[in-house]
Amino acid sequence: MHDPLVVAFEIRRPWPKRIGGDVYWPAMVTVWHREPGGRDSGEVCKHHVRTQNARGEWTSKANGWWRLHVHHWKIQMPPLQKLRRRLLTRCAWCGGKSRKGDSVNFSHSWDGLRSRWWQGERGLYHADCSYIFSAHGTCLCENPLTEQQGYGPCARCGHYRTFGRTEETLTRMRELAQIPEGARGTR
Repeated sequence: MHDPLVVAFEIRRPWPKRIGGDVYWPAMVTVWHREPGGRDSGEVCKHHVRTQNARGEWTSKANGWWRLHVHHWKIQMPPLQKLRRRLLTRCAWCGGKSRKGDSVNFSHSWDGLRSRWWQGERGLYHADCSYIFSAHGTCLCENPLTEQQGYGPCARCGHYRTFGRTEETLTRMRELAQIPEGARGTR
């Protein structure tokens, strides 16, 4: 998959975090290297140098100089992102806040619109709100009129039916579609 970003290095916080029996040190600052021109990572600023000797054998040697291209850096601060999400970001479905154990971190797009740093992120949902939103936009007809066999855009309702939906999944989605727009389901 094409991606112009690769982590150059991270600055980890000095105190550990425990999850279960595991201990790790989360990043305070992550420095990304952005490939010039939006090219795939490692195409312009090479990460490895390949050479061929006289016998025709290839060797590969790691090249770390690309990490020092300060003019290609994009700096990310996860603690500030977490604070921004907690204080400013609201669920696109119900308008609720992001809380511990109930984060607003589900997205329905790969490249969503970016917001200014003092604004909340747009197009994010709670997990359950994401499922309800999807149910409202899915074809739930008993006999969908689709060009393919049972999936694709439906001529009856105008919604889309994805490939491989089982009857059990459709039953659950019909239950979720009964929840009014903007409301959350019960847990």
